[in-house]
Amino acid sequence: MTADIVVIPAAADEATLLADIYTEDQGPRKGIYLTFAKAQSLLEFHLPGKQLDQLSYFKRGYNNRVYLARCTDTSEYVIRLGGRFWDHKKITNEAQALGLARKALIDVVEVPKFVGTSIEESKVHTEESTRIIPYDYIIMSRLPGVPLDTVWDDMPQDDKKVVVDQVAEIFARLRSIELTTIGNFVSGSNGEPQVGSLMEGGCGPFKSWGEFVAGNIKQEIKYMLQAGEKFAETRSYLPRLEALIEKVESGELERQFAGKDALPEGVAAESPISFLHGDFESRNMLVVGTKISGLHDFEFAGGFPSEQEWCAGFEWLFARAEDPYDEGEQGKLRDMTVDQKELLEYFLRVLKEKHAILPYGKGNQEFKVMLYHLQINIAPWWLRDPAREIWTEKQTRSMKTAADSLDKALQFLGC
Repeated sequence: MTADIVVIPAAADEATLLADIYTEDQGPRKGIYLTFAKAQSLLEFHLPGKQLDQLSYFKRGYNNRVYLARCTDTSEYVIRLGGRFWDHKKITNEAQALGLARKALIDVVEVPKFVGTSIEESKVHTEESTRIIPYDYIIMSRLPGVPLDTVWDDMPQDDKKVVVDQVAEIFARLRSIELTTIGNFVSGSNGEPQVGSLMEGGCGPFKSWGEFVAGNIKQEIKYMLQAGEKFAETRSYLPRLEALIEKVESGELERQFAGKDALPEGVAAESPISFLHGDFESRNMLVVGTKISGLHDFEFAGGFPSEQEWCAGFEWLFARAEDPYDEGEQGKLRDMTVDQKELLEYFLRVLKEKHAILPYGKGNQEFKVMLYHLQINIAPWWLRDPAREIWTEKQTRSMKTAADSLDKALQFLGC
C-alpha cells in the first residue's frame, strides 16, 4: 500500500477518521467523507448482495474523495464523493460526456461505466435526512491498470514515446467529436447528450467563442466584487476589464488578432469549439505496461473553446499553454531536461504530422491563451475560500502574481 492510499478500518468511527485522515479545514473536500459502514450501505443499495471486504481511500486529488471498494467476491468498484461546491449537475455532465467519449474511443481505450449515483438514490430517499450520505457520489467500474503518473518517471524514454503515441490518438479522437455550442452536458429529451448551461454560474449555453468569453469574464468579475476587498489588487482593473468585455462582444478583439498567425501547409484551422476532457493529465490515465488501459475523470468535460484543453492539461508533458506572465510556470519550462524537451517535441510532431493538430500559444492564437489565464486571474479560485487575514505568504505572493499577470495581459490585448 503506497503512502497516498489509506485503508479505512471497518471499526473506525467518524471522530477518529476526522481527526486522523479527513483533516482538511478548507477546500471542496472539507466535511466530505465515507466510513466503512456507509460504503457498505451504498453498495447494498446499488448492488444488492455485495459485501464490502476492504475500503481504501486515495488521498490524492482536490475536488473529490475517491475510494476503492473491494468486495468479498473479489469484485472492485470506485466510489467518488463530490466536493461540497457541486450538485447533481456534475454527475449528469460526466455521465453524458462518458457516453460520447466511449463511442469515440471504443477501439482505443476504456472509460468508466457508472454502476450507481446519488441521483438514483435520491429518487428513493426523497428526503435528504433519509439519504445514506448527504452529498453527491458516483459508484463506477474499476478500470485495469495503475495511474500513469506513478510509473512515468521510471519509464525508459522509448516506452514513454509509445505512451505518447496513444495520448495523441486519444486526444485526436476526442477532438473529432463535433460540437457547435459551448457549455456542459445535460440529458436531452431522449436521454442523449446535449450541451446545456455551465455547471458553475449557470450561464449559457453559448453559441460563439466571444459570447462565452465575455460571459466568463463577467462571472469572474462578479466573484471578485462579491469578495469585497479580498481581491483588492485586481478590483483596480475593473474599468479595463469592462473595456475588454466590450471588445470581445463586438468582435473587435478577434478582428484585431485575425491573420497574425499563419498555419503550416496541410494544417487546417480547428473548429473554435471542441470536446473538452478538462484535466488531460497523467494522473487520469491508467496503464498496463506501456498500454493506456483507461482514461477517467470527465467531471469537467463539455463543449468548450478549443484552446482550453491546452491551457488546462498536458502539464506532465510540459505541453500546457502556461500563463506567459507567470514567472514560476515559465521557469519550469526553462528548467526542462533534455529528455523532457525531446518528448515534448515528439508529442507535438506526432500531433501535427499524424493528426494535423497544433498547440495553442505563441504562433497559434496566442491571444486566446492570454484570455484564458486572464479570466482565472481576476478572482483566483484557489484563494476564494480562505479569509484573506489567514493567507499564507505563498498565497499572498500568488495574489500578486495573478494581479501582475492580469495587468500585462490587459496591455497585450489593448486594454
